[in-house]
Amino acid sequence: MIRVENLHKSFADLHVLKGVDFSAKEGEVAVLIGPSGTGKSTFLRCINFIEKAEKGIVEIDGLRVNAETAKEKELRRIRMKSSMVFQLYNAFKNKTVLENVMLPMISVQNMDKALAKEKALGYLEQVGLLDKLEEYPSRLSGGQQQRVGIARAMAVNPKVMLLDEPTSSLDPELVGGILDIIRDLVSEHKRTMLIVTHEMRFAREVADRIIFMDDGVIIEDGSPEQIFLNPQKERTKQFLEQMQ
Repeated sequence: MIRVENLHKSFADLHVLKGVDFSAKEGEVAVLIGPSGTGKSTFLRCINFIEKAEKGIVEIDGLRVNAETAKEKELRRIRMKSSMVFQLYNAFKNKTVLENVMLPMISVQNMDKALAKEKALGYLEQVGLLDKLEEYPSRLSGGQQQRVGIARAMAVNPKVMLLDEPTSSLDPELVGGILDIIRDLVSEHKRTMLIVTHEMRFAREVADRIIFMDDGVIIEDGSPEQIFLNPQKERTKQFLEQMQ
């Protein structure tokens, strides 16, 4: 379903991703953990080309794109196979909750407005926002805005969902509700998901695999039981001890 080969990304003189190789099967949930600033978020953004890597291959659902030679048409096609939930809610401030969720279905998938509305209502019901349809993002709490972001990411029925620290900008009392919604997504939809998080208990609960990244590379990759109970790499052990 997803394959990444030798992915490199730099910002000026800072080499952030240093030849990352990764793959995930259809329906697999991979959770990326590791220190802040180690390239986890950049890795997600390079998978759907929000950030364009300088070198490497990204393949989603059979569509293979070379970052060095990719044309805009290829980038649009691969972006249509994935959706992303951001740290900062990224809602369109001039559109209502309902319009925010309908927009990608209409603009990306050319869906009829009536059908888009019907589907949007279903996703908003799933995240508990049917009572906020006509509200604008500025009138919502951080947790509610993130729920809009999750509903919008679901709306395009992506092959892959990328969630970039979806609770990092929330007040502590709101974190649990968002994690519960993501747990429901994992259990109900069986779609491929890559999740970056610092919530170790949550990572252990939902992941099929745990990916530990540090300094722009994947250090260790294994089941939750292996990574949390018997990590093989000393750097992984050090990180997990600090997180306890």
